[in-house]
Amino acid sequence: MTIICVVIKMLLKVLKKIREMQFFSLTQLVSELNIDKTMASHIIDQLKAMGYLQEEVLSMSCNGDCKKCVGCLRISSIRPTKTLTVTEKGNRVLKRNRVKTEITKS
Repeated sequence: MTIICVVIKMLLKVLKKIREMQFFSLTQLVSELNIDKTMASHIIDQLKAMGYLQEEVLSMSCNGDCKKCVGCLRISSIRPTKTLTVTEKGNRVLKRNRVKTEITKS
């Protein structure tokens, strides 16, 4: 297998794993794929540059009625959270790759 094939395989593996996550976590990603944080960050940067991933800011709000938030300082302490989502382009490439893999297996 050539180095290019290995790189493409890793890019797709990371993209797929991020798509499976409810909320992006770099720590979870490196743990599940058994890769270095620096390497994961570089792969993520590459996937963003290719248009397969995008950063999304999630606004969180609090109505003050919650009894389960320990030590809640209410809305003043809630900050927007960044996450990563797979773009439509990223989903298309994962779908194409899945079809190729299924054809190769049969």
